Amino acid sequence: MTSSPRHTPNRRGEGDRLRQDLIAAANRLLEAGASHESLSLRAVAREVGIAATSVYLHFPDKVALLLAVYQEHFAVLARHLEEAVAGHDDPAEQLHAVARAYCRFAEEHADVYQVMFTLPGPIGRVPREITSEERPGLPAILTFQRVISACADAGIAKITDPWPATLCLWGALHGILSLRAARPTLPWPPMDDLIDAIVATHLEGSTGA
Repeated sequence: MTSSPRHTPNRRGEGDRLRQDLIAAANRLLEAGASHESLSLRAVAREVGIAATSVYLHFPDKVALLLAVYQEHFAVLARHLEEAVAGHDDPAEQLHAVARAYCRFAEEHADVYQVMFTLPGPIGRVPREITSEERPGLPAILTFQRVISACADAGIAKITDPWPATLCLWGALHGILSLRAARPTLPWPPMDDLIDAIVATHLEGSTGA
């Protein structure tokens, strides 16, 4: 009588290492041109060199894997923004600094930035409230909101609700980054000049100047 094969548990740390390998493989495929629709767990497993069934030990579905990819990238972005803010005490300088840090991250990590915005939100497109854990970009955007609120408290931006102002500023920065990438032959001014114009318009427009 032949006994059935028994699963051998991973050594300590090997499971976490495989999880990181899967995230890295998914990211490589996305950077190489795979879309969130075309990416498959089978392709990710093949990239890592494991059986497709092994992926399910760490990610129940593709959405969970994509979320993990985005969480890592947005966590790095959030740290960059916090470091930029920490270098200044004046709220206006903080706003300029956080805007520059955001755009610098996007330009220095163009492939990563593209991957971060490949999946339409909300993740999974399910008719329910989306948790904070399912919004990997939220900590970065809340940094913007905190700085904009500080500008309002300092009297340099007459904003009654910082959240719409935050979304408008983020949208303007993301729009400029996307347009510069899509139309590189346009005679674009230096990025710092564009950032200063966006921030100045945002603040001065808020105060009625």
